[in-house]
Amino acid sequence: MIFQAQMTFPEGLQLTAIAMTIVFILLFVLSLILGLFKYIPQEKQKVVPQKKRPTVAAVTGVNYSELESDEDMMVAALVASMEAAGEEKDTNYKITRITKL
Repeated sequence: MIFQAQMTFPEGLQLTAIAMTIVFILLFVLSLILGLFKYIPQEKQKVVPQKKRPTVAAVTGVNYSELESDEDMMVAALVASMEAAGEEKDTNYKITRITKL
């Protein structure tokens, strides 16, 4: 019937409808199979613990005029902030107290 030399218009529509139905059924089955992939367990990524930043209690504030007046205090403040930051770029450390030894 399908491989006849001449095919009528209703037979062509029937063949088209059957072919399109098969394609949509296969697409639906494929979407169901892909939807099941979210239930497959994946490898857990290693969680790298963040460095704990030291917390400093604010005792007395160091104002900028004190640092400007004494060059040793300015150097101490800069070295302390560089040491506290380490290799991290985005840090918000606040120097609260500088004591001379």
